[in-house]
Amino acid sequence: MFIKKLRAFFVLALSLSLVACEKADTVEEDATATTAPVTEAVPEPAPVVEADKAEIAWFDGSVEEAFALAKAENTPLFLYWGAVWCPPCVEIKNTVFKSPQFIAQTELFVPVYLDGDTEHAQEWGDRFGTKVYPTMIVFNPEGDEVTRLNAGVDISAYNTVLELSLESMQPMDELVAAALEAPATVSDTDFQRLAYYSWYDGKALPEGAPAQAFLSLSEEAAETNPEAGARLYLQYLTMLAEEEISDPQAPARLGAILTSPALVFASWDYLLAPEPIVPALGGNDEDIATLKEGWATVMMDARHDERLSTRNQLYGWRPYLVFHFEGAEEKSKPVPEDIVEAISADGRAADESVAGTHSRQSVINTASNVYVLAGMTEDARTLLLAEIEKSKTPYYFMGSLAYVEEEEGNDAVALEWRRKAYEASEGPATRIRWWASYVQALTRLAPENGAAILQAAMYPFDPEQGMSDLFAGANKRNLQRAKNALEEWDMEETELDEFHAALVEACAEAGADCTEL
Repeated sequence: MFIKKLRAFFVLALSLSLVACEKADTVEEDATATTAPVTEAVPEPAPVVEADKAEIAWFDGSVEEAFALAKAENTPLFLYWGAVWCPPCVEIKNTVFKSPQFIAQTELFVPVYLDGDTEHAQEWGDRFGTKVYPTMIVFNPEGDEVTRLNAGVDISAYNTVLELSLESMQPMDELVAAALEAPATVSDTDFQRLAYYSWYDGKALPEGAPAQAFLSLSEEAAETNPEAGARLYLQYLTMLAEEEISDPQAPARLGAILTSPALVFASWDYLLAPEPIVPALGGNDEDIATLKEGWATVMMDARHDERLSTRNQLYGWRPYLVFHFEGAEEKSKPVPEDIVEAISADGRAADESVAGTHSRQSVINTASNVYVLAGMTEDARTLLLAEIEKSKTPYYFMGSLAYVEEEEGNDAVALEWRRKAYEASEGPATRIRWWASYVQALTRLAPENGAAILQAAMYPFDPEQGMSDLFAGANKRNLQRAKNALEEWDMEETELDEFHAALVEACAEAGADCTEL
């Protein structure tokens, strides 16, 4: 019965959206949905930010000194982990970090800005378990992790997370353990902390914790905090898919989330990426097809919600495009012309709206991703070529352009963009990231050019390049992917003696554990 009602709702919504898909549709409040308060009690007023104090007063010292100060002054610590080339980082630094409210809140913390290219930053990244830029982590005065956020959630969530952190300094791993053991004892505030925690790279989840535990948490949270319940349920589906298990009840529960505008907005970061969730959907094929149709429609209709950042508005197209090409080979199923026109209109509007702003890097990156996903290759190419001339970190867009050209079969052009990106990149950790991509491209697109491959392979070991932390964090992961590509290219194991010798020597000098390399 529920699926039949859901089908009727989705068919109506689809017909309306296709008529006016270029308009800025307004999402009305669902009369049946209740939005739970963010906190159980009114927090203390944030300090007033003086007119001339428009920046966060980042701690001027080492990370060790920052933790020592936090402990000595019994003050929580806010850590921002980012990189200058990272599009969401640029957006956050110039939106969230410029917000008077956020600046005021950070005065209650020891705020630490750790750029991935600074000395020993990748070693700290290993210690904190950070895998993506940007990541924000709150620690209590004793140095225990209270919560963490990555770039997935909308920027409006960051103020909320800091407020929640101030209410409870309980270590996240203790909260998780207590919540898994007795979901009924968790408060609304703690459900909110759990719902917005970065499970992707967070270390609070015990190894082997079953997906079923999140189902119990989501059901308990839904009683008083439906937004937290929805997010925890989507985390349950994500983990269930990883366990290669499907739930026949999932289409109905997910469908209920999709019929509530409040829950759709609260869960936007989960819903814009169907791929990790779909494998957990059980039941018959017809119900799942109906759910996917509705999923795409709801996201398209809600994509102009003013509460969403421009980047997340553009990503409202993702579910439709993912489902449209599902099972199709090499995008052989053209996107309807009216949808192409609507995507193009959204891309142009987004481009114009961020002209001359710091959000541009993130928005242009997103627009090009959506164009590529839709098969609008020429639009993506035009956008990226123009941005290379404007960006302070053009190598990022050079890499994106290389991907576009390779997808089109233009291997020589793609390889040239990879080379340019690698040579233009700045900062030791940034350089090794683009170096690894260049090595992979060389071995993949020009395997006959052994001289160029072997020359490029030796870059990390050149003392003039100033590489540091080679065997830590993202540096080690990028070194690993380059090494894998090189060894796959050199199947006969006759060409890489110099590379392997240099790797062993560098590892010994660093005193690192290279058994996994």
